[in-house]
Amino acid sequence: MFKNIYNQTVTVLNKLKREDGDTGRDAWYKTILTDVAWYTDSARSAGNHDVYIGTYITVLVPFHKEYKDYLDWRELENREEFFTMSTGDYVIKGLVEEEITPDNVVSVLEKYGERVCLVRHHNANYERFGATVQLKIQGV
Repeated sequence: MFKNIYNQTVTVLNKLKREDGDTGRDAWYKTILTDVAWYTDSARSAGNHDVYIGTYITVLVPFHKEYKDYLDWRELENREEFFTMSTGDYVIKGLVEEEITPDNVVSVLEKYGERVCLVRHHNANYERFGATVQLKIQGV
């Protein structure tokens, strides 16, 4: 029997872009998800007599009613009750207890080191045809 792979806790750090807010600075919103799958893999490529090997992270998030598309999320008054996913957001493996601000976001990311995934790509799925994964997030 397969073990449930959706057993990881992650902390999502969503960035509200400065042009979408009223402070003139990027703002950060933190969400804890306790039912995701997190795994790492490596990719190889070759070119110009060199071979490149890199590691990438994939995070699978099941359906959550709190998920909103960025364009809808940025318009909400109560953004902290929802989460979104955009290129440039961060997903951190584990529970981040610190409050995230524009002034401490870099030091928090440095603290968690290899457990940090910078979102480079994500797919959002619709809840139909038996789909169980709402978000597939890939990054480094």
